[in-house]
Amino acid sequence: MREFVYEIVYNVMEKGAHSNRLYHDIADRESLDGTEASSLKKRAYGTIERAVLLDAMIRRFSDRPVSKMDPDVRICLRMGFYELEFMDSIPAYATCASIPELVREQGKRGFINAVLRGFVRELEKPPGEDPWRRLAPNERYSLPKDLWDVLVAGYGKRTTVKMAMAFLERQGETSLHIDPTKISVEEYEKKLDIEYERGRYTPDTLIVKGSPDVTKLYGYDEGYFYVQDESSQLPVMVAGIRPHASVVDVCGAPGGKSIHALMCLDGTGVVSIRDLREEKLSRIRENIHRMRYMNVEVKLWDATKPDPTWKERADVVLCDVPCSGYGIIGRKPELRFRSPTEVWDLIRIQREIVRASVSMLKPDGVLIYSTCTLNHKENDENADWIEENLGLVPESLDPYLPRELISSQTARGRIQVLPGIQSMDGFFVARFRKI
Repeated sequence: MREFVYEIVYNVMEKGAHSNRLYHDIADRESLDGTEASSLKKRAYGTIERAVLLDAMIRRFSDRPVSKMDPDVRICLRMGFYELEFMDSIPAYATCASIPELVREQGKRGFINAVLRGFVRELEKPPGEDPWRRLAPNERYSLPKDLWDVLVAGYGKRTTVKMAMAFLERQGETSLHIDPTKISVEEYEKKLDIEYERGRYTPDTLIVKGSPDVTKLYGYDEGYFYVQDESSQLPVMVAGIRPHASVVDVCGAPGGKSIHALMCLDGTGVVSIRDLREEKLSRIRENIHRMRYMNVEVKLWDATKPDPTWKERADVVLCDVPCSGYGIIGRKPELRFRSPTEVWDLIRIQREIVRASVSMLKPDGVLIYSTCTLNHKENDENADWIEENLGLVPESLDPYLPRELISSQTARGRIQVLPGIQSMDGFFVARFRKI
């Protein structure tokens, strides 16, 4: 199992691979059962998401800076410290003996073993002052300093701590969006034989504990549900899509919001789903096929360009734009390492996408702008820019939201969901009408 954990952590942190994709590829390649796959995910994601904390811990026991270590040594130490600190079920001697074997050179093995044993000796001392209390707050909650500073500036320290803690807990549940056109939530509940609870904010959601193999759940092949966090359902909820509407999802992959729109249409109207890359369109087609919808157009298209074939044809345009992704760090832990300074190019692309999308709206049509980030520059500042520059008018979200989410902000036509506050992934949504 450790070699698979190493493969994920190394390729994500040193090569820029995507954790979700790599995890699923390895689980399929090695034919891991549910227990094995769950263990792999816990150990690999845990090492990635706590890397900032782990590096701070390693510094106490190594005279070599973590940044100066060879990548294989750095990854092995992070894995070892994670096992020793967070996995009581693994004996310390097993960690110290097995982790060094992941590298080839004998000298590296000796160094890794020595550092790990230094930490073990610390753990074996009688309880005293918590040594981690002396860590900087961003290290304690395992966020890079630049991201921590951005979040504190935008939301304050107390809320940032709650969000950071939520990031470390979000792996523990999976949200099933039940398709009400095929089966009611009440009927589906009778078929579900694992622990779950009802959605907290959305009516057709069941939240199951852990990370089950969803392909084995009842109704997967029949398209009875789609895995989708409650916050990701908000854009379509507040769009107010009615039967026979024409909907364009300009950045559609992997298809969740389009599938939600198709649920609202219930076999009427049409949804045009676009993306820039063919491999993403293939996944969209797979998801649409499983969900058994036909009133769909899947189109290869650059969302920054106007589409003359859809000029003023759409009742609703969904602009779920590419973003920094800070709201879903709990599911994709490597996103915490994306520097806030990288967002400037994203903001330019986001605005180009919205500008091009407006041309597809009918007069009186609705545009939904959404991101899965917490960065105010990508969220509120872009919503202000849309209102000031594109001739669109914000509209209240209150008629579409449960009472628990209504606020003075939603009355102005936008909502910022914060992990750790609303028990969902972080998300921003704004609603506009074309006059």
